Amino acid sequence: MRNLLLFIFVLSSVFSYGQIEANRTAYDFGELYPNAQTYIDIEFTNHTTDKHFLLNVQKPRDVYYIFSSKVLLPDSSITIRLKINEGKKGKFNHDVDIYFSDRDQPITIQLKGNVKEVSQNPLTACPDFNSSPPSGVQRYNFALTIKVVDSLTREPIHRAKVALIHNNKQVGYFTTNRDGIIRKEVPIGLYLLATQKSNYSNNFKESYVNFQQNYILIQLQQPSEEPVYEEEVYAEEPQIEEDEGSIIEIEITETPPIQEIPEETTPILEENSEMVETPNYNDTTDLKDLPDSLFDVNHFKLNNITFILDVSSSMNAVGKLELLKLSMTELVDILRDDDLITILKYSSSVDVVVESLSGKEKEEIISGVAGLTTSSSTAGGDAIEEAYRMNKQNYNDKRNNIVIMITDGAFNKGSNTYLETIGSHYEKQGIIFSVVGIKTSKYITSHMENVVSKGGGDFIEVRSVEDAETKIISEIKRTSFRGR
Repeated sequence: MRNLLLFIFVLSSVFSYGQIEANRTAYDFGELYPNAQTYIDIEFTNHTTDKHFLLNVQKPRDVYYIFSSKVLLPDSSITIRLKINEGKKGKFNHDVDIYFSDRDQPITIQLKGNVKEVSQNPLTACPDFNSSPPSGVQRYNFALTIKVVDSLTREPIHRAKVALIHNNKQVGYFTTNRDGIIRKEVPIGLYLLATQKSNYSNNFKESYVNFQQNYILIQLQQPSEEPVYEEEVYAEEPQIEEDEGSIIEIEITETPPIQEIPEETTPILEENSEMVETPNYNDTTDLKDLPDSLFDVNHFKLNNITFILDVSSSMNAVGKLELLKLSMTELVDILRDDDLITILKYSSSVDVVVESLSGKEKEEIISGVAGLTTSSSTAGGDAIEEAYRMNKQNYNDKRNNIVIMITDGAFNKGSNTYLETIGSHYEKQGIIFSVVGIKTSKYITSHMENVVSKGGGDFIEVRSVEDAETKIISEIKRTSFRGR
């Protein structure tokens, strides 16, 4: 008798368990703002050979639902769409019990999230299946909310400017409203948000956003005198500290004798002695009076540009590498077909990113820049030596021959004879050397200004998205301008 009762109990347990399964039993909506998606589709599949039915849905008042069908045929599915009420601010945690004819106990679905801001016209009805994205398909565009506040008072900041950078391109430049809010429809992905407001330090924030992570809070600080940009310190290998010449020590008062290098005696290499047409230049208009969009061969020489890009570990600070990439991408967009560009990157070693590409090969150049990542220490001196060697391969005295280094600091590894190299090439061949400083400190800025003075170039500070979009272009125009 005891065995018979045990058999009946086990049999009833098997049948009461059922064979209808949900594709998920919990969902976190995350932080919700107006226009965010506030519903989720749950799929229920009948794994039995019998027909079953949806019997009942027991839910809290703030949850709404619709279903695609009440009948579950063998080996088929139905969808139940659950929507929460976004009209109430605050956190929520709801359990929804769904009963089917295959079991006594419900399948419980847990819904949680946090309504951060209530919509002006919240929808209480559950959206119809025919008027919304299909279940299981993630939306690639969604409503992003950005709020900018004062870091101390937590008060919203009106008219703050926020630039959204995605895939090394600025996709939007927006202004906060009186509540410090920006709401825009954007694609899913990783973004750099560069925020600026007068009397505040610039802020750079990197965030991956989607319809669950659709709210970004940005806190701006008020500096006492001027923006302070922290320089990150990285430990170097012990042998570097033993080399007294490995850290930059710049003395401009006296220039050491310059040794003659045989390979530099012929400024134009035989393999690149192409004829560059030089139009007669009779225009007396100053560069500052020319339209910003003008970059023609009548006013500007063709370019032979060699870039040296710092990808050492210090460039890993939020915003630095992104500003570098944005600067390069903006410049590539204006290159003319006959401009030439070579790009080197350096950290502990020096590597070629692109070599002697023309301005019409923009996609390949941008692709090389987009793939840059950071690592290790800074062999800037070696990079300068290599950059001049490669610049000479395309040298032509009718072109604007220039080497541009983009960095955030001084060098701590590699050649320490770069000052001689910079001065020698400028004096003999007119190859200009300029430096773009990405959020550099006052100490580094002062040293780099001394460095560029040897090469006839400028030191250009880039601290904001606006700087990144304009300043390198301005330097190329300045140095290639026929009227200079």
